[in-house]
This record gives sequence, structure tokens and C-alpha cells, in this order.
Amino acid sequence: MSETQTSPIVAKFTDDEKNKVKEFKNLLPDILNDVNVPKYTLWGVELNKDSQDEKLDVILIKFLKARNFDVNQSKEMLTKSIKWRIEFKADDLLSETFPDLYRKVGFIHKRDKENRPITYNLYGGLNNKEVFGNLDQFLKWRVQLMEKGIQEIDFVNVDQCIQVHDYNSVAYSNYDNTVKTASKAVSTIFQDNYPEFLAVKFFVNVPRWGDWLFKFISMFLSEQTKKKFFVASSGGAKDALLTLISEENLPTIYDGKSVVPELEENSTSNDDTAE
Repeated sequence: MSETQTSPIVAKFTDDEKNKVKEFKNLLPDILNDVNVPKYTLWGVELNKDSQDEKLDVILIKFLKARNFDVNQSKEMLTKSIKWRIEFKADDLLSETFPDLYRKVGFIHKRDKENRPITYNLYGGLNNKEVFGNLDQFLKWRVQLMEKGIQEIDFVNVDQCIQVHDYNSVAYSNYDNTVKTASKAVSTIFQDNYPEFLAVKFFVNVPRWGDWLFKFISMFLSEQTKKKFFVASSGGAKDALLTLISEENLPTIYDGKSVVPELEENSTSNDDTAE
């Protein structure tokens, strides 16, 4: 993008938001000094106060929005996030290989009507010990999946994603302490380190005991995040997803027309998922 052009996202910034971004950008040298690194690239964009790359502005405003445009609090959040990324080795996870069992637990498939990438998480029929028992491995895999989704975001026309959490065939007994611990850990990581990436989170095929589940999950989320939740019962999954996802891009397990490679092996057993 040439210097004379402005990205569609940046074009929507108000004058006050532009000033806040500028103020925040001037604090980047202090942030890098606090984390003890000479330079740092976040999601493919260098954190350089002299940068003219508008993608940097788009990233910085995410942290500002997450802290109600309080520059000092935003600085603290970004500083802690970079420290976490370095300690967690988040930047190395894209090349890491995980067990095949995760392939059907979560995957990225197609885009919604606004060209935002969609991540699906399927919780039915899981062996909790296998999936969540090794918490460190699960968290690394889940962060990798998030990072892969961000790779599908250009920070020019698109800066958010859609998430679908499917609870088909999940019994109350399945939601044990192993799952609760993993859910809490993932929610904390995402809220602290991936601000304003979520456009909408669909909870589909939610069982009758789902009210309790959402009360638990909501304990670890901000009000701003909870406003992005959309809950659909087992009979309303397809209609809910079609509000944002075209039928051509909707997986066949929701009576859409798009085949998901990760699910092809057991497509027969999942034919009635959305029923």
C-alpha cells in the first residue's frame, strides 16, 4: 500500500483515536526496553515508533480498545504480552508439530461474508485425558491455532476472526476439572494477549446444561468480550451460522456445502451433527 493510501480500517479511526495511537506508538521504545529486546515483530509487523506501516496502527489500537484507550494501561498490557510471548515461545509455535488427535478438535476453515477467517472447535466425543490432560501441550496447540488464524488476517481490510464452538454430544459429565482448567487457561491467555481479535463467537449445539457452562466461562471474560457471544441450541446451529457464513463456506456438518478436510475421515458419523 502506498503512502498516499489509507487502509479501510485506519480510515475509520476518529481524530482522537489517531492521536491515541500516535501517543502509544511513541512509547514503543520504552516497551522494548522493559522487555529487554532491541526490536520485536508482532504478527509480522515491527514495533517501531517511526514506522509508517498502517498495520502497526491497527495492532496498537487493539490494545488501546482493550484498555478503554488508557495509554498507560495499554502500554502495560502490550509489555506483559510481549514478555509472555517470549517466555511461552509463541513466535516459534507455527512450525511446531502436534499429535493428530487435535486435527478434529480445532481447525480453520474458509471465511465469513466479511472475509474474516473462521476457527471451529469441536468438543463432542473427546477423550478429556488425551486432549486436555497434558495442559502445556494443549495450550501450545491452541495458541498455535490462534496464530494460524492471525496469519489469515492482513490488518488492512480484515483485523478480526470468527470462532465457532460446537458442543454437540457433550454431556455434563464430560465437563470435568481437566476441561475447566484448560478452558480457564485458554480464556486468560486470549484475553490478555489477543485483544479485539474476536468479532463473534458462536456457541452451537449447546446442551440444556449450557447455562451453567457459560456462567463459568464468563467469570474469566470482560463484558466487552461477552457481548460478542451468540448462543444457539442444537436445532438452531445452521440458521445461526448462516447469518455470517455463506452456505458455500459452511461445513457439511452444519448442512452447508463445504467439505472440511480435517473431518473427512469420520464424515459419515458426523452427518447428523446439526440435527
